Amino acid sequence: MSHPAIGRIFAVDDRHYKTEGIKFMNSNYRIRRAESREDVGKLRDHFNEIFHPQEVGGFAETVSLHLPGMENKRWFIAADIETGEIAAAFALIPWTWEMAGIKLKVAERGIVGTREGHRNKGLMKLLSREFEATLEEEGFDLSVVQGIPGFYHRFGYHYSIPLETHIDIHLHLVPNLAADEAYEFRLAGTGDMPFLAGEDERYRRSNFLSVYRDDDHWKYLLTYSQMTEYGSEFWIVEGKGAEEKYYFRIPWEGFGAGLIVSEISEGISDDGLINMLAFCKKKAAERGKPFIRLNLSSESIAAKTALSFGASSGRPYAWQIKVPDKKRLLEKMAPVLEARLKESSFAGFTGVLRLDFYTEHIDLSWLDGRLEAVSSGSEGECDKTFFLSDDLFAPFVLGHRSWRELQYTRPDIFPAMLYVGSGMDGASDKTIRLIEALFPAERSWVYEQY
Repeated sequence: MSHPAIGRIFAVDDRHYKTEGIKFMNSNYRIRRAESREDVGKLRDHFNEIFHPQEVGGFAETVSLHLPGMENKRWFIAADIETGEIAAAFALIPWTWEMAGIKLKVAERGIVGTREGHRNKGLMKLLSREFEATLEEEGFDLSVVQGIPGFYHRFGYHYSIPLETHIDIHLHLVPNLAADEAYEFRLAGTGDMPFLAGEDERYRRSNFLSVYRDDDHWKYLLTYSQMTEYGSEFWIVEGKGAEEKYYFRIPWEGFGAGLIVSEISEGISDDGLINMLAFCKKKAAERGKPFIRLNLSSESIAAKTALSFGASSGRPYAWQIKVPDKKRLLEKMAPVLEARLKESSFAGFTGVLRLDFYTEHIDLSWLDGRLEAVSSGSEGECDKTFFLSDDLFAPFVLGHRSWRELQYTRPDIFPAMLYVGSGMDGASDKTIRLIEALFPAERSWVYEQY
């Protein structure tokens, strides 16, 4: 069971069911979607019972009723036919992510729970089939999960971009607020939405993958989200007598004992950041928190600054991501791939680059630097072939690691000629250089939308 307080994935699953011997068409359960406001209430009670004393059910209800894009049909339910009781359920939480300016349709598999007495019966397997069909029918680019280490890989999810860094700042490293404070701090309100939207745009420009939050999402964050245990404080920082204005976010709940800061203006000045941390130090002392934890990209200005004066850096977790349709995602990435090629030594390239997944392959056909087609590869040989396993596709194309970094622990990702060539054709084989131009490691970070 994951810790509900992180405000991310809440999950009590059929973690130990055996795939052999299960009759998946279980006549004791009906697989359905939520159908009414009454079902929302049942889901609230379902999750409150599973996660007591945490009010996960209240969070589920608020998301159901108020999160932009959420609908009843986004709930996948296994109901006990005899009693009508919800036995297991989870939500498809819709997101919009942005990839270098391209909008991606993303489905989070979240708020997951199976009631005691109904576990180990394969209900999550049944619900997953319905969920997978929805991903395909509605053309989702990515499906993502935030929890249960080592569980969701069986459903095709693999660690793909950073999540939950632990940059801990001990309070003695941070100065106290000066008596003549140079900055003013106040809680954000809905009147600050235009400013916050502008800060979001700057954040997105700094990352390859990011979350896109429109006015409706900001309204949710500043109003309805505050009604749950999993809301956050959004603070505005303004310099006295200077044209400085920033924001930062403090979630009410989360991993660890520290005061968590999960968002900071991308362009915050050095003085602004030090004063913001001094303010957080004061809040940490008031709330009995022994340190400040930055849950931010390790490449952000705030994280780099904190590390420079002695903050400790833990190892980040990662989003678990599934790509429902590889070809569709690559087609959507065409503007990104073309721009990368144009900035490389392969500007104007014509030819075919093959991604071989051992059981299938995809050909990227180029003409004068344009990606003309993404197709299932032909049976013939391709002189520019790159091998990788299915489970490495998401971290590879999303820039979580370069192919060379992935190869440290996975030798099954490699350009064909590296192992099967004569050893005399390295310079003439363009595969490595094409791959490194098209699929580099990138900085990505996804803020929460709830």
